[in-house]
Amino acid sequence: MEILQHNYERQNILLTEDYSPNPAMINEFQTLFFTCKLMKIELCGQELNDFVVDDDAQFLMLHLSIKNITNEILMMYKDDFMITFDEDGPFEAENNFGVKYQLKDEYALKPQEEIHGCLVFIISSSAKKIKLSYTEYFDDESEGKTYKLKYKIK
Repeated sequence: MEILQHNYERQNILLTEDYSPNPAMINEFQTLFFTCKLMKIELCGQELNDFVVDDDAQFLMLHLSIKNITNEILMMYKDDFMITFDEDGPFEAENNFGVKYQLKDEYALKPQEEIHGCLVFIISSSAKKIKLSYTEYFDDESEGKTYKLKYKIK
């Protein structure tokens, strides 16, 4: 996986040591209801669409492809996906503030529908590891399995 890093009007490409507990599902996981594939990671620096964060923070954009694999309409929420960096977190994605293709707070996927979008997070500018996680929650409020994708930022 490449991580695109934006610095002072130029773009660097960082390579990561990909992590996957199942090598057949690199950068991807499958739940009972959907598949989620991480297409691209971007470190956007301290400014994104006129929003600015402190010197010790940076914006992180995760570009995802999500496909409903059921025969029913599936409600999804941006807060289902959390980010942990180094040992801090987990943190929810930021609210929608005009980034192209940023996933809405809540959206419905038709049976077999696939969407592409991104989630925006704020992480430490010194972060060395990031982990995207999704935990299943059911209607009876019980908790299911947690799925994780881990990356080292070099």
